[in-house]
Amino acid sequence: MKDILIDGHRILTTDEVADAVIDYARVLQDHGRSDVVHFPSIHDGELSRCSMLLGSGLLAVVEAPVAISATVLGADRACAEIVRRADALR
Repeated sequence: MKDILIDGHRILTTDEVADAVIDYARVLQDHGRSDVVHFPSIHDGELSRCSMLLGSGLLAVVEAPVAISATVLGADRACAEIVRRADALR
């Protein structure tokens, strides 16, 4: 699991989603664009859905100090969509 750090907030998600989000943010910045992505996250120990605006601020991804053994439903689909959008701009 990784935390996405943005504007003083930590958003816990899968490694693959976090890596895709930061890669897409870089691609958007390179092209002077922004976009909203949606992906599953863990908030207060519960599965939730995150919507994040990319391309307009600083973003970091760090290893999270927790491990979730269960599968995060929807993570694979969200990751594939984020990667698809990044690839379309390359």
